[in-house]
Amino acid sequence: MNLSIETLFTTALGLQAPWEVKDIELDTAKRRIDFQVACAVKQLTCPACGAAEQPIHDRVARSWRHLDFFQYEAWLHADLPRVRCGGCGKTTQAPVP
Repeated sequence: MNLSIETLFTTALGLQAPWEVKDIELDTAKRRIDFQVACAVKQLTCPACGAAEQPIHDRVARSWRHLDFFQYEAWLHADLPRVRCGGCGKTTQAPVP
């Protein structure tokens, strides 16, 4: 079984579908590793009311610090989806993994 480095880091970060690591940048001089994380679905459950299969309204770029990986400062970057709910009428950011 051949796993990609992205799949290995998706597992190591504890990400679950639909979230996955899409790209990794390692800067050994700065002792920093950056992970580009993606959620490529077109529908999600509404975070506000729980209505299933609601459309993604848009995506907002965000970055946050993770625990160190192998003594390297680790950062996650993602375009976080916002869900537009037909049930409750709210537009709400999906929770980050």
